[in-house]
Amino acid sequence: MQKKYLYFQPQYVSRFKCDASKCLENCCAKNWTVDIDNATYEKYSQLRPPEKARELTKLFVYNKSMGKYLLKAHPCPMLNENNLCSLQLEYGEDFLSETCVTYPRRTSDFGYFFERSLTLTCSVAAEMILFAKEPLRFEAVEVPERIHSFGGKITIKSMNVKENFAAHLPEMQIAMISILQTRTLSIDQRLIVLGFFFDKLDEISAKDLDVPALTKLIAAYKSKTFWARQVPQLLASVRFDAKKFVALMIKLFNRLYGGVNEKFIANVVDALRIVTDENNRVSVSKIAANYQRLAAARKNFLARYSTVLENFLVNELFLNGYPFRFKVRIADNYAVFVTTYKIFELVLFAATLKGFGGKEDVLRLVSWFSRRTEHGSGEVYQKIFACIRGAGDLFDLMESLLEGGD
Repeated sequence: MQKKYLYFQPQYVSRFKCDASKCLENCCAKNWTVDIDNATYEKYSQLRPPEKARELTKLFVYNKSMGKYLLKAHPCPMLNENNLCSLQLEYGEDFLSETCVTYPRRTSDFGYFFERSLTLTCSVAAEMILFAKEPLRFEAVEVPERIHSFGGKITIKSMNVKENFAAHLPEMQIAMISILQTRTLSIDQRLIVLGFFFDKLDEISAKDLDVPALTKLIAAYKSKTFWARQVPQLLASVRFDAKKFVALMIKLFNRLYGGVNEKFIANVVDALRIVTDENNRVSVSKIAANYQRLAAARKNFLARYSTVLENFLVNELFLNGYPFRFKVRIADNYAVFVTTYKIFELVLFAATLKGFGGKEDVLRLVSWFSRRTEHGSGEVYQKIFACIRGAGDLFDLMESLLEGGD
């Protein structure tokens, strides 16, 4: 009997199919670094007749630092006129490399179970996820060995979560996702409520997981009384400061995108009217005033894209295993999560002011942002950490980024 593995995943994972006819990015056709694992290269070299093997293997060059073979040419020379993989069509899925089998799926091992989701760098996945009108739903499924490992080609990342926390992670995630999907609140308000949830989790974590306290916390966030009485008080306690916001955003954009000639960055500069004086300095007060003058435009933007932003947040939270993505405090994980989102929101808002806004526009921007964030993510998040460390504690950071009022 074939072994099965327990998976917790969004329902969209089972529906996903790579579809070149709908793909805006087409990673096989673009100038992406596509690698194949050594075992797959060996399989290619054993093809018969030998000239077929030579024809195929000469398309790759070995990269010593990566320990893998990389495609020499772009687009992938194995694409046919319909942007389909001729190798798969001729020889079947078993001849696909680890990268081609896995992408855009991402699987994480939490010890007791596995989680699988899709990255937004894939436009087909992004469209399915971001433009869903109904809240994203999740499911527990049993996955057979063939799909779980696909002959050992499925990349599975081990998550560094304490054993006692891993056992309770799904119920924590369900609670966090439920907060993010509370559509009676604005996106910022949901993130404020989530911040307080993370803060309490941090306290529980410091006690090496007080299970009764965790159970009580999750039950509180399910309580109608909590939402009716305490949530308004939580929101009122966070007072947004536009000057802190623009100061932090300028610092982040300089660290992350300084010197980068990208239209999406230029849009933000134009929207906020970020200009330097004769001493190469910017006036935070003037930029904050410019940002506040855009209040009506931002309100319309947030109303129009509320489900897109919600789905982005839910997918980001689940995909990256928050609140345990980084080996830091849970509160610090929240800080990176909310900061990354606010950068994305500002970039998308600025783009809409320039006339972007159709589905394809959004998908291209999301793919660009996700690639810039995920590729070389260690360096990206170190830069984010460096910026937010000076922003004070968790509540100071919320006041720098989030608006609790209506």
